[in-house]
Amino acid sequence: MEVVDLKKREVFGKEGPGVALLVDEPHLTVRQIGLEPGREVPVHTADAPVTIQVMRGEGLFSAEGQSVRLVPGKLLRIPQGAQMGIVNDTVLQLVFLVIKTPQPSAVGGQVGSFVNLIDFAPVKPPKQEAFLEWFRRSSEVFKKHPGFISRTLLEPMEGGHRYAAIVEHESKGTFMDMHLSDDRQELFKEVEPMVMGTSKPHFYQMVISYRK
Repeated sequence: MEVVDLKKREVFGKEGPGVALLVDEPHLTVRQIGLEPGREVPVHTADAPVTIQVMRGEGLFSAEGQSVRLVPGKLLRIPQGAQMGIVNDTVLQLVFLVIKTPQPSAVGGQVGSFVNLIDFAPVKPPKQEAFLEWFRRSSEVFKKHPGFISRTLLEPMEGGHRYAAIVEHESKGTFMDMHLSDDRQELFKEVEPMVMGTSKPHFYQMVISYRK
C-alpha cells in the first residue's frame, strides 16, 4: 500500500505547467499538474484515454472543439485522439490530476517507443558552431527527463545548413512532459535567433525496428 501526499507533490513551472509524475505503470499513469495564473497547457492530441480531476482552483478545459470550466468535485473524460488544452484564466493557482490508461498496441502487445523527428529551419551560416554547441548542451538537459531514450542530430550529406533531429522517448506521455517543461521552453528560445524560419516537428510511434 502506498499513500501519496498530493499537496507535497505540487509543482509549478516558471513559464508553463509544473508536472509531478505520481504513478507510472504500463497501463496507468497519473500526473499532477500545477498552473500559475495566466499559464496554459497548449493544445495537443491525447495519446490515451484521459480523465481529469481538479484538486484546487479552477480553469478552462477544452476538448474536441468544446470548452468547459472545471472545479473540484467534477471529472472530465477525454477520448484518445482528441485535441485538448487547458488554460488557468483565474488569479489563483490551478492544480489537477491527469489520469491516463494507455492501451497496448497491436504489435507484440506493448506500447511502442515514441519518435519525434524535427526538421530544423536552415541555420544561419555564422551560427553553425553555436547551433551545434546548443544541441549538445540541450541534449544533456533533455536526457535527464524521465522516458528519454536518445536524441540524434543529422546533417545533410549534400551540404547545406538544414539539420534534422531524431528524438526517441518511451512514450508520447513522457515526451509531452519534457516538451511542456520550462527546460524545453527556455532552450528553444535560445535557438530561435540561430535559424531562418520555423522548425517543423513530425511524430511517429515505432512499429518495427531491426538493430544489430
